[in-house]
Amino acid sequence: MKIDEWMPEYQVSARYSIFVRASVEQTYEALAEAKFSDLGIVRGLLRLRGYLPLRKKVAAVSPPKDQAPYGDFLPLAMVAEKEVLLGIAGRFWRPDGGVVPGITPEEFRNFHREGYARAVWNFSLAPGLRGTQVSTETRVQTLGRSATIKFRVYWLVIGPFSGLMRRSMLGEIKRIAELPR
Repeated sequence: MKIDEWMPEYQVSARYSIFVRASVEQTYEALAEAKFSDLGIVRGLLRLRGYLPLRKKVAAVSPPKDQAPYGDFLPLAMVAEKEVLLGIAGRFWRPDGGVVPGITPEEFRNFHREGYARAVWNFSLAPGLRGTQVSTETRVQTLGRSATIKFRVYWLVIGPFSGLMRRSMLGEIKRIAELPR
């Protein structure tokens, strides 16, 4: 798996999974089609985090055409019908998210700035007898003692909400993939 190549060592991880009654091909298409920012839980949590104003039309939540489809997350690897891997670096515990903007995949791979953290997040697909197992995993590597302490406190609060978002995203992939064709 690409997630193992990009981040074999980490301090925090969270993994969620769902079974989809659809082929790997249909499920991968559903992953590409899903608009996670349209999910109420995702919008609500983004508002709580301060990324969205309290009153905003649903259509305005989707990224503009010229914006990357993954927001602040950097595409690191995409293996058709198997895995999509995204990365982000920053000081996530800060009110503004502390995201390091504009880094390339190679800069992300070599990013080891003291006081920061690096995170990878994937969606992986595995064929089953009657469908597809879809999983998502988040791994975080903290860089330095102060980053480790700050991130762990942050994760105590944010972790359960992150999990709620991830499970909601998996549910959306399942919903789209299982639509009658």
